[in-house]
Amino acid sequence: MKKMNYQAYLEKFSFAKVKKVVVAEITAANNSNSVIALSLAIGAFLAFSPAWGFQTALAISLAVLFRLNKVLVLITVNISSIPPLIPLILIVGYQVGTFTLTGAFQSEVPDLMNLKTLGENYLQFAIGSLLVASGIGALFFLLIYFLLKRFR
Repeated sequence: MKKMNYQAYLEKFSFAKVKKVVVAEITAANNSNSVIALSLAIGAFLAFSPAWGFQTALAISLAVLFRLNKVLVLITVNISSIPPLIPLILIVGYQVGTFTLTGAFQSEVPDLMNLKTLGENYLQFAIGSLLVASGIGALFFLLIYFLLKRFR
């Protein structure tokens, strides 16, 4: 059985390639600036939301429902699939949720990569993730919309 060489895979994956695809999709799209910005914002929102396992299905459903650019939504929803970001997303969501519920950050964060521990702390994680996702989605929309308005 042939083993997958993750190092080779990561070397093939580059930010430049992703950027090229996104720029090509934006420039070729016959969508308005607001539809493009909303497509990217919805994908970013879902990427940071606590809907793990359902993000892609939700992204496609929302893209179809709101007539968004499906490719752009799918590109941004997969931000959360980049391995180094997963623990960061969990910790930030948990800390924001803890701060929202208690008014203070926790000095020690539980092992959120453990499903049992994540389940025990899901309320903090879910609330925090929704708040973070909302902020990132709004930031994506505003940033992309004004960049497109200026340069497109």
